[in-house]
Amino acid sequence: MINVFYYYYYLFYTKVLPDDQPHSTVVFTLSFSLSLLVNGLLSIISACVANYNMSNYVMVGIFVAILVVNYFVFYRTGKGKRLVKEKPRFFNNHRLSMLFTLIFFLATTSFLFFGPVYIKSLLDIK
Repeated sequence: MINVFYYYYYLFYTKVLPDDQPHSTVVFTLSFSLSLLVNGLLSIISACVANYNMSNYVMVGIFVAILVVNYFVFYRTGKGKRLVKEKPRFFNNHRLSMLFTLIFFLATTSFLFFGPVYIKSLLDIK
């Protein structure tokens, strides 16, 4: 699944927003998207279970950890370049893969905007 997202992020950064280093940009953007998802879910869980609001430092640390892992998995090993050659897709369907990638990006980005509002309302209730 992440491989398909990597490939379609790569297509975005080569065709829509051309970049000099698309693989580096894809690793950074994919890491940011994944960290928004992980941080959002962990924040909601910590607010519900422990009535605790995660620190910004913890969230940045999670992003850096995901970035380092993705750097070694996709960039350092050359897996990103192999994925571009393989052209992975969901169910071998280009449109469905684009749709899932767009939904993933919008869902993870929504955690950036709506996550703090939801968490604040959870913490105010308790």
